[in-house]
Amino acid sequence: MARDDGLNGFFARIYSWMFVGLILSAIVSFVTLNTSLGLIIFSNSFLYYGLIGIQLALLFGVQLLINVFSVRVSYFLFFLYAVVSGILLSGIFVMYTSASIGLVFVISALLFLGLAVVGFTTKKDLSNFGTVMWMGMVGVFVSSLINMVLQNSFMDMIISGVAIIVFCGLTVYDNQAYKKIYASSRGRGLDKYVVLGALHMYINFIMIFVNLLRFFGDRN
Repeated sequence: MARDDGLNGFFARIYSWMFVGLILSAIVSFVTLNTSLGLIIFSNSFLYYGLIGIQLALLFGVQLLINVFSVRVSYFLFFLYAVVSGILLSGIFVMYTSASIGLVFVISALLFLGLAVVGFTTKKDLSNFGTVMWMGMVGVFVSSLINMVLQNSFMDMIISGVAIIVFCGLTVYDNQAYKKIYASSRGRGLDKYVVLGALHMYINFIMIFVNLLRFFGDRN
């Protein structure tokens, strides 16, 4: 029972910080949309692409250097990632109606919850599956960067479809992976993994939500 309580507490911390990150992104998106900040950023390609570069640097930097950073620095970088993501997400949100954004958000949340439960409860080893999904994630990001130059709408829809599959798969995989991390750590030294887990879950949810929105959202 104590082990289960510890594991549940570990996941509760991961999802609590993920939720904080989502709230922070939502606030930043709202501010960006309702002030001159949005106009400044989205009318200046240098600033816009610079933010994308910062977002990618934070995304891969935190994951690759998590054992180098202190816990406080890791949390700071996670919050910074959420802020930058909030700014960039505001450019997507302005394209869709509020009603469709709300509906797709609810659908995404329910889908994410179901996938998280599957990953947490499944007995099947998903290690090889996770490797394939990680390769898919890299492919999605590289293809997205290429299509930012090409501006091909058909390719954009293909990338979005693949992204939904990949990040749904990663949601399942990550939940099992963090169960294994907890088991191997014996409940000690988990603070950095809480931050890393929150980042992974945040990214998985946002990518599912944004790409579902591209498929099903009603445009303004």
